[in-house]
Amino acid sequence: MIKTAMNRGKRARRSWPYALLAVLIAAYGYWTLGRPLPALQPISTPSSLTLQTSPAVINWPSNGQAAVSVVGDGKIITHGNQTPVPTASTAKILTSLVVLNKKPLTKGQSGPMITLDQNDVDLYSQYLAKDGSVVPVAAGEQITEYQALQTVLLPSANNMADSLAIWAFGSLNAYAAAAQQYLAARGLTHTHVGSDASGLAPTTTSTAHDLAALGVLAMQNPVLAEIVGQPSAAGIPVAGNIKNVNFLLGGNGVIGVKTGNSDQAGGVFVGAAQTQLAGKPVMIVTAYAAAPDLFTAVKGSLPMITSAQANFKPSVVMPAGSIVGYYKTLDGRKLPVVTSDSATLIAWQSSSIKARVGLDPISPNTRARTIVGTLSVAPATTNTGETIGLVLEQTARPPTTWWRLTHPL
Repeated sequence: MIKTAMNRGKRARRSWPYALLAVLIAAYGYWTLGRPLPALQPISTPSSLTLQTSPAVINWPSNGQAAVSVVGDGKIITHGNQTPVPTASTAKILTSLVVLNKKPLTKGQSGPMITLDQNDVDLYSQYLAKDGSVVPVAAGEQITEYQALQTVLLPSANNMADSLAIWAFGSLNAYAAAAQQYLAARGLTHTHVGSDASGLAPTTTSTAHDLAALGVLAMQNPVLAEIVGQPSAAGIPVAGNIKNVNFLLGGNGVIGVKTGNSDQAGGVFVGAAQTQLAGKPVMIVTAYAAAPDLFTAVKGSLPMITSAQANFKPSVVMPAGSIVGYYKTLDGRKLPVVTSDSATLIAWQSSSIKARVGLDPISPNTRARTIVGTLSVAPATTNTGETIGLVLEQTARPPTTWWRLTHPL
């Protein structure tokens, strides 16, 4: 019996490590299989996207060159060969922008008083002899910067364009250098400033693209936008009452910008028109250069304006079921995330659409078609947009027991 007891003791001493191992394995399995699984995180998901609507359909003129832009969109679409051509008086848009860049005004300000002298009278006489558009001036006349801008932009006074540029920069050469720097800083490399600030000389050249860009800049300046929208102005020293020569002003939402014509340029027109999109004002700027004459340039811009306005329409910018990202499962699989519905906006065709993607961490047991985030889309021209749900395309099946046992961390 003593020997039997000794044998049992030996067997117990040999078996206890196995028992301990079994306990440890059971405890490990209980801990591994019972612990909460970590959430799944999105991968390959951009926080923002740039989408594109369908191409715009514009009623382009049959001659010359043209361009259309929606203010705020940053994109200009063009028609015709964008070769620099004389700008005529649309150069005064640039003159006004550059002068205000040097001598800024805020809306409601008249600005400093400018005293005209005999040199300004001589400019009047020179332009009058060339049959250019002018306003009468007198030596000793005092006119505010705002009033001078009105004479430049409403009746298109060539003499005051030069006088204003010389007042701001000291000479026409200095003005031209400053204007070229202004253009270069804004990437308008196809515009050249010639021998005057008025645009009457054919040495000032540009393209419809650059003129449209200058029109946008002008309409984004509160002072210039106010002036070019005025049908007339009263009380101008010496000149008295002046009228806006833009005969489209006030019709079809037209609120600016500038006409131009000369023997070398033919007709040129930069127009701005405002429409409503989802209750928000949206502005279109057009440019038509190298038209046969001014009447053709102005009237030929109207179909561009109205057709551009007609391009505000519902547009599917992302169809339902479009993949916008993925989740990575714990065992390394990729689960697509798709749009639950089509993202549809009332937006201008040929415009860029900004989209923001937001995805949340999800449970490893999340079922297919569960909303896991949102996609928000909005046109660059307005703050109105749409938000749709993003759903999991497939059920996120948890990993197998074997995977969990072999991946404790």
